Amino acid sequence: MVAQLDRSNSSYAEIQNATQRVKRKAKTSLTKQQQKEAAAVLGQAFDGYPFMAYVLPDAKTRVQQLTKLFFPLIRSSFRHGSVTITPDGGGVLAWVPGKVFSRREKFLDLFRSGMLWVPVFLGPSVFNRFTVHDEVCEEAFLRHAQLQDPDQDFAYIWAVGVRPDQAGKGLGSTMIRAALDEMRQQGYSTCWLRTETSKNVGLYEHLGFQQVHTETPAGSRQQYWLMSQAL
Repeated sequence: MVAQLDRSNSSYAEIQNATQRVKRKAKTSLTKQQQKEAAAVLGQAFDGYPFMAYVLPDAKTRVQQLTKLFFPLIRSSFRHGSVTITPDGGGVLAWVPGKVFSRREKFLDLFRSGMLWVPVFLGPSVFNRFTVHDEVCEEAFLRHAQLQDPDQDFAYIWAVGVRPDQAGKGLGSTMIRAALDEMRQQGYSTCWLRTETSKNVGLYEHLGFQQVHTETPAGSRQQYWLMSQAL
């Protein structure tokens, strides 16, 4: 999932310099409290996201509920892939390797990250709205990704978002470029992401991604786009 991004007014040189400043938190330094803070940033970033308004229609509690949803995602990304936090703490990106989606790894990760408790935290109606959409998206994603990478030698950007007061500074694009560099260094062949916002499609194409699949699941009536980029 990717929150809506803005085109940056920064020059190319400024973006490159900013990319150099975006550092992955070392596993020994990203504390549980920092993971919670990262989840809170994503909660604020996705507050105005149309898909999340569908999943969590109560605007008064949406940020709090989103923070609960993103915390296990941050934990999973921290364990298996990477969590990038901008120096000012205003932007967060989390990605995982394709192996996380294997049946065995996925079951273990549901347990270790705390995702098994999400239905309890969010309630059955919210969880059902989320899963009726997400299951369709994941099935399509894995079908297309495994056609290109049978060995699951791919990476997936699970979430990237910028706190509203930091929007428009190019942080989202900066984090994505930094993540792509990190994936290349680790030998991944392809990067995948998904968005439910049509405005984002052109922005990701500008960053080198290509549309692979789009669909509107009958259960949610929320259109999504799968995009990938060879590394």
